[in-house]
Amino acid sequence: MRNHPVRDSERLLFALNILGSLGAGWTGMPMWFAISGSVFVAYLILEDRALRRRIGSRAWPSEGFARFTFNTNLNFALSQMLLGTVLFALVAMTRATLAG
Repeated sequence: MRNHPVRDSERLLFALNILGSLGAGWTGMPMWFAISGSVFVAYLILEDRALRRRIGSRAWPSEGFARFTFNTNLNFALSQMLLGTVLFALVAMTRATLAG
């Protein structure tokens, strides 16, 4: 059974967020937050537009589903940003501790 492409993109974003946050925390690059934030905002907008394009001018329950999906994607993006922030802080503290 083939996975849904949206879930594949979420897995990719999850992995890149973790690796990027670890790398940015180790190198002390806070610009990472702007980069990852921009990527997640682009993900939200593109997924919402693609879904609304598929829905078209159908009845209001489809609009409700689009709102539900947007909120689900927003929750995913915010939780990933929070996870990235925590990982960045932990790695930065570890590096500072090891540096002495």
